[in-house]
Amino acid sequence: MDLLNPALLWLLLALAILVVELLTGSYVLLAISLAAGLTAATAWLGLALTGQLIVMALGCGIFVPLAVKRLRKRQNTSTFGVAGTGSNTGQRFVVTQRDYDGAACIKLDGDFYRVVLETSEEPELAPGDPVVLVRFDGTQAIVKRSN
Repeated sequence: MDLLNPALLWLLLALAILVVELLTGSYVLLAISLAAGLTAATAWLGLALTGQLIVMALGCGIFVPLAVKRLRKRQNTSTFGVAGTGSNTGQRFVVTQRDYDGAACIKLDGDFYRVVLETSEEPELAPGDPVVLVRFDGTQAIVKRSN
């Protein structure tokens, strides 16, 4: 067995990229590994180096956009951001009550944030009241009543 066989080298490259893919979990490296595997098959069939590089480029040109499309489909469609950065402004919540101190709160991404009404003339919030997030002031959520 010839260790400098181009088909074997492409196959080893494809397997190495596949191992890295398993560690990262993105589909892009899987697409590149698939293109390298396709190039290994063409090298095994006897295609010259120039042809192998063209097959690798075409394979990446086809498989990588498909992987990116798959990644976009898999992502969460809501806007991403840390609480307090404004990414959840305008989102509707239901007021809940914290167990340890009985404060009126909203639950956002698994965390409870104490709520304060935007205007102080309104009556206090009770658990179950629908609210809309206006902004964050430190760790307090400034809200208004939802209609």
